[in-house]
Amino acid sequence: MIERIVSLTPSITETIFALGAGHRVVGITDACDFPPEVHTRPHICSWFDPDMDRIGKLKPDMVLGLETAHEKLIPVFKTRGIRLELFNPATVDEVFKDMLSMGVLLDISNEAQALVAGLRKRMAVLDAKVLKIAPDERVTVARVLDFNGESLIVAGPRSFQYDVILRGGGVNVTTDIDEAYPKVPFAQFRSWDPQMFFICGGGLNAIPRLKADLHWRRLTAVKTGRIYQFDCGLTCRTGPHIVDMAERLFQTLYA
Repeated sequence: MIERIVSLTPSITETIFALGAGHRVVGITDACDFPPEVHTRPHICSWFDPDMDRIGKLKPDMVLGLETAHEKLIPVFKTRGIRLELFNPATVDEVFKDMLSMGVLLDISNEAQALVAGLRKRMAVLDAKVLKIAPDERVTVARVLDFNGESLIVAGPRSFQYDVILRGGGVNVTTDIDEAYPKVPFAQFRSWDPQMFFICGGGLNAIPRLKADLHWRRLTAVKTGRIYQFDCGLTCRTGPHIVDMAERLFQTLYA
């Protein structure tokens, strides 16, 4: 039985708690903030650079992480004799499959199946709503992760955020770039000219700053006021809230 778990990402932490196994979590990252109970758990520093000494002192039976961020740490964990299991979901459906796999790892398959069944039911309802929107009436969308001067980082086809946009009824403008999070020049973004784009974070000045910028003000989304800022807990995580994000996106696009 896996009784002591260290989670290396907020998404995994949320999932473990959603599966009813939060009492087994003995270590989290500084970015883990949901559910509120996580604030009582010891921190092992940042999710992209965990403190191996802190992890060792927690004596975990298993550490759960993200392939893209933690694959490089496999030799380190192996040397220390700590079991490391990695996930790498790139779509909503892969998120569900990983939840089921986590259920098997933690010997709580029934709980995982119940959680996934509920999430899939909600997605089925959303899929039906999206199907009612004619293809030529769907809104073109971009997810902007970062913007600095003449370049941006956007969500490409290899990212789960791209799939969330599709499942929420949006038409991604980045279809032709076969990457997860490509960096593109602003000129390229301007040529795409999405009808709506969204960012994340808690900074209150981000959208006003974009609206005040002469270059951004020429974009259709800025002219029509279709710029949105969502909480990182919705946009950036592959836990149960991924369904909330897809539903929120649909409501934002078509309400």
